[in-house]
Formats: sequence, structure tokens, C-alpha cells
Amino acid sequence: MAWYDVFSNFYDASLEGLYRPFREAAASRLALAPGQLVLDAGCGTGQSLDVLSPAVGSSGRVVGVDLSAGMLARARSRAAQKGLDNVRLVEGSLLTLERAQLTEHLPSGRGFDRALAFLVMSALPEWETASARVWELVEPGGTMMIVDANTESIGLQGHLVNLMARADIRRRVWSHLERVSEGFVLERLAAPYSVGGDIVIARGTKPSR
Repeated sequence: MAWYDVFSNFYDASLEGLYRPFREAAASRLALAPGQLVLDAGCGTGQSLDVLSPAVGSSGRVVGVDLSAGMLARARSRAAQKGLDNVRLVEGSLLTLERAQLTEHLPSGRGFDRALAFLVMSALPEWETASARVWELVEPGGTMMIVDANTESIGLQGHLVNLMARADIRRRVWSHLERVSEGFVLERLAAPYSVGGDIVIARGTKPSR
């Protein structure tokens, strides 16, 4: 993740304004409520914490996981500066993520009510493995959401986005979630040209046992 450690130095300045409306749209569709446990999978510099943390309140908790130490350092700084006391941050890979790594942040060992993967799956060639790992941590009846840039016909800007993010925005990164969830919904939101395509919001509910 050396590139993302470097990228962390200018990530917020480059992209925070661009993606903020989509982070807000994601939070509204997650139907967040006080007291919930939320997993921010691939939290990066913590931009999504701004919309997740206040929604679950002091009785809830947001656990952010990212492999890049540079990104996590920025996320910790953000949380401290904004007084987001219900946030916990963990360094780790979504490809190998297990409940044991997060036990200290999960009351009574329960799973998450909500899980959000924002602009991360397109950067992981093994996105189905990552999606399955996150899915395992969601409580029955809980919701998982994947938000990412996506296009079926890639142009020059899409190639530039892929190069900068070390990603492939042509991937159907919602494919695993679509197979395993109930009430699956896929939305395409028009995005600025600089995104390289649309913003896809995919969400589904984990079946109750």
C-alpha cells in the first residue's frame, strides 16, 4: 500500500469536495440510527466518518479499517480534530479481515448493523474476497453498502482515474453482494466528469437466521 501512503498526503485536498455529496447520499440510504455499530471498510483518510459518526451518536460506534498507515494517520487526525469520540480505527486488510481483529471494538462480540465500502472495491482485484469478508461481519438483518465509481465504456478520464487510484472502475464490484443479500438495490448516480463514470450505490440486507 506504499502508493496510498503517498496518496494520503493530497487525497483530501484533491477529492473531498468531489465525493462529499455521494458520501452524504450513502449515509442517508444506510438509514443510520443512534446506537448502531458501523464498519467503514477501507476508511482511507476518514472522509466518511464525518457523516457516519454523528448519525450513530455517543451510544453507537464507527470502526474504520484500512491497510494504509498513511491513510489511517490522516483519519486519526480528522477524528481527533472533530471530536469524533465514537470512532475506532484499525490497520488491516479487507482480504484477510476477521472478527477477532475487531473484538475489542464490538460489544459482546456482536457484528455490525451497517457496513460501508466507499471507493475501495474497485482498487482491489480480489474484491469478491473482500466483500465476503465484510459481509461475514454484518449482523443478520443488517445492511452492507458498496459505493464506487463505475463505467462500462472507459474513456480517457476513466483511465486517468484508474491510474491515480490503482483501480479498475469497470469492475462489477457489487456482484458478490447481489448474490448473497436480500432486497438488493443498485443505483447509478450521475457524477462529474472527473469521476470517470457514474457513482454506483449498491446495498443489500443480510438474511435473518
